[in-house]
Amino acid sequence: MNATFQTVTALVIVGIAATWLVWRAWSKRKKPGCGDNCACPADEFKKRLKR
Repeated sequence: MNATFQTVTALVIVGIAATWLVWRAWSKRKKPGCGDNCACPADEFKKRLKR
């Protein structure tokens, strides 16, 4: 393997990782908190606080 191939491969891997991280952060921003049917126990905690 020559240095050019290694550099290009590393840049592609970094680009894919950065894209994945940005996509993940952006998708979580669209639906913050507990979404539908996520098995979040928030309702149980709310019920306990009301007692």
